[in-house]
Amino acid sequence: MNATYKGSVESLRDYWERRSESFEGDYSIRTEGIIKVVNEIAYLIEGKLVLDIGCGPGILAGLYPKNSKVVGLDFSVSMLRSAKNRIRQLVLGDSLNLPFSKEAFEVVTCFFVASDYSQKKQIFSEAFRVLEDKGFLLFADYSSRDAHWKLRRRIRPVMGESYDIYIEGQKALSNKLELTGFRVQEAKLIRFNAGFELRRYARTETELQSLKEAEPDLFRQIQSLMERKRIKREFILLVARK
Repeated sequence: MNATYKGSVESLRDYWERRSESFEGDYSIRTEGIIKVVNEIAYLIEGKLVLDIGCGPGILAGLYPKNSKVVGLDFSVSMLRSAKNRIRQLVLGDSLNLPFSKEAFEVVTCFFVASDYSQKKQIFSEAFRVLEDKGFLLFADYSSRDAHWKLRRRIRPVMGESYDIYIEGQKALSNKLELTGFRVQEAKLIRFNAGFELRRYARTETELQSLKEAEPDLFRQIQSLMERKRIKREFILLVARK
């Protein structure tokens, strides 16, 4: 499947509707990092009313403390259908125009959502609007040094595909949050090793051969990763307060 989309919310929604069935099966490449992220922020959401923006199938929110009251929001009906056994209250909606009143939540979580958007200001502005005074925005996304996405973004164009994923560094994200009105109180890098699976990068022998011919250095890098059977991952975690 060609994973590119044209940048509109509608095309992005269509992409995630198509991906919903395979998404959970592909989750293992970030499971360890996700657990680390939740362990870092669990104390801030314990017993709180939490909005999880872009909840997807609810895997992340399913790890939140049991006494937190979570509202999961996603624009994909298929994702919400998958989340119904993990999150009690679900809302169909868009992260750019949250269907909630001002200061409705004590905490907002936004994990691995913003990198789908070239412009993140509206996401941050909406999170700010629905947070109560002194509420927390807990944000995580891929680091620009994340080896998985660095490799994937180099390989897929060789196959005639592109990825509209907009990864930004810690400093750029912090600046955008602070311009929105947040105070970034903590910034961490979450590092871990994930299992390397060739199918995530080259899905057939024909694709692998094309890569060998077009990008021999990149092909050798893949061979090295296949031997090590691990790939280094890095996430950014930001704790911001209204």
